[in-house]
Amino acid sequence: MLKMPTGGEQQAMRPLGKIEVLPSAIRTIAVQATSSCYGVVGLTRPRLRNGRAILLPLERGSEGIQVRIVHDQVHVEVYVALEYGLRMSEIAHTIMSMVKFSIEKMLDVPVARVNVNIQGLIHGPSSDGGTQS
Repeated sequence: MLKMPTGGEQQAMRPLGKIEVLPSAIRTIAVQATSSCYGVVGLTRPRLRNGRAILLPLERGSEGIQVRIVHDQVHVEVYVALEYGLRMSEIAHTIMSMVKFSIEKMLDVPVARVNVNIQGLIHGPSSDGGTQS
């Protein structure tokens, strides 16, 4: 759980309280930021099944994001499937930037690392139950 300071330096004598942000809230921000990136087909499970990526439905997208808090800094792992034929490195850098920017803007806490794990490439709409290579 990430604890955020409240009240500023002038309130050091009498703090107003504390704000705690659960990793699940951070995951929600990361899901929205990732999903908005061009070329992202969807979030995937962190583990492959029989060597294939498992696309997650939108309501379970947070399973494709892992959040750790290390020394009051956020570390994020993103697992995605991308559209085939696009430049993967560009999409991955866009995801990194969007996730970092969104979390820092909304929570005012530093994001130390965003790792993007490309689990698969998808040619078009899936017809095999959500698995892709």
